Amino acid sequence: MKASADATAPMPPGPKGGRLGNLRERTQNYTEFADRLRREYGEIVSYELPFMKCCIVFDLELVREVLVTQQPYYRPWFPGDVTDDWKYGSISLHQGEEHRRRAEFMASVFAEDASGAYAEVVAEKALLLRDRLLSRKDVDLVKEFERFAWDAVVGIVLGRDVELPRQLGEDTLSLQKMYLMLDIMPGPKLFKSLPLPTLRRGRKSLKLVDDAIYAAMQRARDSGYSGRDVVGKYVRARDLDGTAGGLDNDQAIRDELIILLTGFIDAPTSALAFGVHYLARNPDVQLKLEQEADTVLNGGNIDPADFDRLPYTGAVLDEVLRIDPPTPVMLPKEATEDRVLGGYLIPKGTLVHVAMRALHHTSEYWERASDFSPERWLENPRPPCPADAYIPFGLGPHFCQGMDVARRLFVFAMAALAKRLRLEPRSADPPNRNDTAVGVVGPWTADVHERQE
Repeated sequence: MKASADATAPMPPGPKGGRLGNLRERTQNYTEFADRLRREYGEIVSYELPFMKCCIVFDLELVREVLVTQQPYYRPWFPGDVTDDWKYGSISLHQGEEHRRRAEFMASVFAEDASGAYAEVVAEKALLLRDRLLSRKDVDLVKEFERFAWDAVVGIVLGRDVELPRQLGEDTLSLQKMYLMLDIMPGPKLFKSLPLPTLRRGRKSLKLVDDAIYAAMQRARDSGYSGRDVVGKYVRARDLDGTAGGLDNDQAIRDELIILLTGFIDAPTSALAFGVHYLARNPDVQLKLEQEADTVLNGGNIDPADFDRLPYTGAVLDEVLRIDPPTPVMLPKEATEDRVLGGYLIPKGTLVHVAMRALHHTSEYWERASDFSPERWLENPRPPCPADAYIPFGLGPHFCQGMDVARRLFVFAMAALAKRLRLEPRSADPPNRNDTAVGVVGPWTADVHERQE
């Protein structure tokens, strides 16, 4: 079937009308909403939201078309008004040559120090997380994991000695999420101008984060500064070569870094929270992870090289991301022209969503798809599924360039905690998803029990 427009192609099946009902159902439980659409309508489904036409894709071959083979015709979508605050956008919003330059540079920045300087920062923050929890009898894990992820990413991006209150990151991220919600309403610019508390607080926090980024840029230009942080690498490349992956001025670098900072909060927090949930529900898995931590972590400390010595903990991460990825449905792609996908017409402007969680649970691709089994990731071949049926870090050109750092956030935090304590969630239910965006929402409380040596 050709992918270009075909006037005779029908629209994908799906519920007719019900825009407000679809919005309400989707925001209440995105996973159940997507699963219902698949059961009732099949592997590609169209539906409408207020002022938006949407399509959700479940079939692996169609996913490949959207994200890989036909991806130039499905561009990343983001609220238009956000570009008022992010003039140059970020790597996630570009395509073609612009995206290639940015991606190659960012990949080099992370690859150079993912197992060195950045791993040292993550290990240090993981031990601080463990020590904080050791002094507590109970804890809101979502709050603590958000703090850990934020502190680690601030250290990696802006410098090890830079400290920014976690609330600044949360407020800035909430501002972005509010823009996402406002963009599906009429007159988003009007709503953006209203003195809403979330917007007002978000803009104030954004200004403070901006100040920290520009201060870090200035410090990176000091001839005596030798830090191996991300901002330093961007600034030095821009000053020496005139460009850092196509970014040729400080505001462009700022736009890239602020999205990088806030983008590293939700996904690691979600993975860690669900990790604790599944360990508590699977005592045999928890015991194996604890035994690995006992064997590898010398005196309870973490060495950056320990990452490769913690394969079972890494397998737990892989399985957590399979069962419950940070978002059940990936952020949408917008059709840039009328296209045909799976024999159906996708009109220009349609937002196309990839049902990542459903792909990870398809029994055609996975043995015992509903079982939580880290052992599947220690078998050969790996991954134990068809190519591209496992995409927690994305697929195609917009694959997550910070994957190695993200993996270390989970592995080092989970191993550090397992070495000294055991977390017992007070509820048997999993963490509550943020069904309007990515990640989980708290509070989600656990009792803290110190393990006996």
